[in-house]
Amino acid sequence: MKNNYIRKVFEKIIFEPFQGILAIILFFSFWCLSPKLSSWTGGKLALLISPFLPQNKRAFDNIKLIYPNWSNKEQRKILNQAIENLGRNAGEYPHLGKIGSFINVKGKENLPSHDQPFIFVAAHLANWELTPYPGLIINRPVMRVYRKLNAPIAEWILRKKRSPLPGEVVPKGNHGAMRMLSVLRSKGIVLLLSDQRLNTGIKINFMGQPANTLTSPAIMALKLSCPIIPLQIIRKKGCLFDIIIHPQLDLNKFKGDKEKRVKNIMIEINNLITSWVNQNPGQWFWHHRRWKV
Repeated sequence: MKNNYIRKVFEKIIFEPFQGILAIILFFSFWCLSPKLSSWTGGKLALLISPFLPQNKRAFDNIKLIYPNWSNKEQRKILNQAIENLGRNAGEYPHLGKIGSFINVKGKENLPSHDQPFIFVAAHLANWELTPYPGLIINRPVMRVYRKLNAPIAEWILRKKRSPLPGEVVPKGNHGAMRMLSVLRSKGIVLLLSDQRLNTGIKINFMGQPANTLTSPAIMALKLSCPIIPLQIIRKKGCLFDIIIHPQLDLNKFKGDKEKRVKNIMIEINNLITSWVNQNPGQWFWHHRRWKV
């Protein structure tokens, strides 16, 4: 109990301000470089400092949980790829509005008509900050929900500045849920990273292990009769990306009462995201407490 209190005080007084100051330094350092060089530098820097970051143990434990039959060498390879991917994301962040030429969008024909509301569901894969990019193609803003950063200074530098990609960025919670409903009722677009952990939600399998899973995509889609469109992003090489707009889910095939339909929709979404992670496990964000239930 006492050790937990001391750790929390240390994080609030020392670690979180340090994170914030480091975020500011890195942001402006990366901003001074070209997108390609900034991405490469971020990846190499992440690998260099990774031995000093305790979060990597959690990531490695998660990898061993999901791929227990893989060799230690294969598991370590995934961890290093994931660390480099995170570093590249940091290096690319100041250039989000400049790297459209590095993005190849597939499946544009799967986008609904211009005046129809819909929900993108995506995951923490490759550079997930680029997932709103298809909104630029159809000239429609994409509202997205995010988890607030623990470090207030880092939150300020990364979130309070205007995003180069059009659309409102709202922290998750009651306000975020109300804004999502408002946007969809106004025939807008909402984007959700559906692989994030919640303290609430429903417990269903994700990558073969039970995990608390958000239900908002299914609930809003059923409530407002709007499509759910899976959105996959893949890092091809360096800062080259494929964004794949998949066909919308067939919501009519989910039968039963509301609770059963919501659960089965989220099972399908979890299974789909699982297949994406298995395609490129080194591009997923293994560092969060996804299976803490």
